[in-house]
Amino acid sequence: MRQITYHIHRYNEGRSYVQTYTFDYEPDRTILWGLQKIKDTIDPSLTFIAACRSAVCGACSIKINGQAMLGCESKIDELAERFGSDEFDIAPIGNFDVIRDLAVDWEAKVNRLKTVAPWIFMKPEYTKTTATRQTPEDFKKFVMNTECILCGCCASECNKLSAGREDFLDPYVYTKANRFVK
Repeated sequence: MRQITYHIHRYNEGRSYVQTYTFDYEPDRTILWGLQKIKDTIDPSLTFIAACRSAVCGACSIKINGQAMLGCESKIDELAERFGSDEFDIAPIGNFDVIRDLAVDWEAKVNRLKTVAPWIFMKPEYTKTTATRQTPEDFKKFVMNTECILCGCCASECNKLSAGREDFLDPYVYTKANRFVK
């Protein structure tokens, strides 16, 4: 029977190590499914974050063979073909502080996001009776940047953040800010 192997970078109480898990292959499954299988049947101490399982929330961002991806969207079959192996190196996304195993701390990132105030502000001409009108052209400008789900994959891969974070905000911060500047 075909076996899938995950080499998971684990972090716990200041200690880091790689732990290997092997489980039976099942067709048309995702990397996140494999993590959940490990947690449910092999090692309940494995820590990762997942929520929607639909590539909408971005919570399951991880590095798979060195590349930031969404675990829920990454199919084992496609990655096995792409990398030529049934073995996957899985680590937390980069440029984030690790809380435990694959779970990263978003608090500092959220605080950086707040510095650009990425929200819609009412125009001065807004009233409860007239509201604010938006043309289809204005909407097209706005909707262009709404695809970002704040998964952190871009920040994970950002060389500038790896070199120094002091003078540069995360890429998704710029995307969110640009969303409302138009």
